[in-house]
Amino acid sequence: MRIIYTRHALQRMSQRNITEAQVVEALEWSDEILPGDHNEQTAVRQLGARELRVVFEEIEPDTYLIYTVIKPKAIKR
Repeated sequence: MRIIYTRHALQRMSQRNITEAQVVEALEWSDEILPGDHNEQTAVRQLGARELRVVFEEIEPDTYLIYTVIKPKAIKR
């Protein structure tokens, strides 16, 4: 798997303490894939009480362009 990160994605990963390993895990073991408005998709992966969302596009077979990563606030139970 080849992953290309936009500058925006790298900034968000740094701000939100998200590792490249977590991004790969979200892509490989996503709980669901949500379609986007254009060619992008969002991989959703539960991380305990939180979830990680990775907005990406598969630009070639097994090559992913990561646009941004989102880590919403914890779910209150």
